[in-house]
Amino acid sequence: MQKKIKCILFSCLLLLTACTSKYQRAKIAYEAGNYPIAIEDYDNIINKSDNGYEITLSELDRSESYYQLGMRAFERKNYNLAIRLFYLANSDKADDKIIDSYLEILDKSKSEDNNEMVIAIYDYIITNLYKSPRVPKYIFERANLIYDWYDDEQTVWADYCIMNEYFPESEYVAKTQVIVDKFLLSWVNHLANQKNNKDADLSDIIGKLMYLKSQPNSYHKEISNEIALIYIQMAESEIVGEHYVKAKKLFQDALEFDANQANYVQKRLEDICQIFINEGNELLNEKKIDEAITQYSRSFQIIEEYTKATNAITRAEQRRRDIAQSLNLKEEGVQLERKKKYQEALKKYQQAAVLDKTRELDKLIFEVSNIIEIEKDPRAFAMKVLREYKNGLIVKGVNDLRLDLKEEWGESLRDSGWKTIGAATRYKIELRYDLITPDDNYFLSWQINMKDRTLIPLNKLTEKLFGK
Repeated sequence: MQKKIKCILFSCLLLLTACTSKYQRAKIAYEAGNYPIAIEDYDNIINKSDNGYEITLSELDRSESYYQLGMRAFERKNYNLAIRLFYLANSDKADDKIIDSYLEILDKSKSEDNNEMVIAIYDYIITNLYKSPRVPKYIFERANLIYDWYDDEQTVWADYCIMNEYFPESEYVAKTQVIVDKFLLSWVNHLANQKNNKDADLSDIIGKLMYLKSQPNSYHKEISNEIALIYIQMAESEIVGEHYVKAKKLFQDALEFDANQANYVQKRLEDICQIFINEGNELLNEKKIDEAITQYSRSFQIIEEYTKATNAITRAEQRRRDIAQSLNLKEEGVQLERKKKYQEALKKYQQAAVLDKTRELDKLIFEVSNIIEIEKDPRAFAMKVLREYKNGLIVKGVNDLRLDLKEEWGESLRDSGWKTIGAATRYKIELRYDLITPDDNYFLSWQINMKDRTLIPLNKLTEKLFGK
């Protein structure tokens, strides 16, 4: 058993010695500057060794070996080879040397006016070495060249957005912004003009303007003002469609971008409320009290505690009370009229009309006032009705007929003058006027309805001469 244990220990010792000797051999080559041999030995250790410590040391030394080979290629100006070797080194300082190598190629390409190669190199540096703190400078340089050579505003903008996303604290943000500011205002104006197109997607335009506003630039105020104007345009459209709550929200959105629109927005919100007030007033005139109050209350969705709406609701509630009181007074007047207490009835009707003037009350007041006159002197009142009927039309007509007959017949004309026939019954009485000549008799007769002051011709001659 002891022999077996000794054999195992001896084998491990041999294995450990072999591993150590491989690493030492690689280390000797590395320190002697024989980097290709060192890299080969380090690769074997990394791929085959079970010793984690040796593997880590080998990876570090291998990286440095590639770096040193890259430096040799760089010094010989073999930049393409240097780039491949630095890439294999896979370290921060190697990445810096990759950039240096590309910059050497870049300078050569610039001297040869190979613009496409210049941009391609910048693209590679920025895309593959974006973690380097040197990248912002090259983003700025690429943007500057693209703008000068190709006037490619979109690509410049894309570079600027990359700069702001990954390197917001870089000094090159402000430098790149100078380029962006040269064309950004024209972008803003172009988008703003689109809002006037018939089929314009206003929400999409706002989204694009918001995207422009999300990046640092010198035109935030102008962008905000245009966004506010578009929100106002959208709000006005909602008003036309009678979507007033949506309009209010859009007006509020506008104010978030341009507080100077506050007066206009306030006026338009009040205009919306006035629509509700006007609609409520129409309903109130129709005595639809509840519906009117509902319309007035819609104002509070637009302007909380809107004074005009509050006052209108108060007025509507008072109107409800006035109508109810008017009906009570009218009913009291009807009862008094039935009892032939006409003066008292008239007073009740007049009080009711003050609260709620209606055609029915006007008629009641008119008729009761006539009855009071009839009660005093029915015949005199009948003559008054006749004289005032259609501004004296009948009296004038009779007088004209009498004058014509007088001129023709002289003293032969017999004239009865106005006379009442019989007594007044149910507020009706007959009035007659007779004109008699040797050839014809003119018996003119009307029934006077004194209560409503209407006249009815009582024979065909009267109707023929004076109408119905």
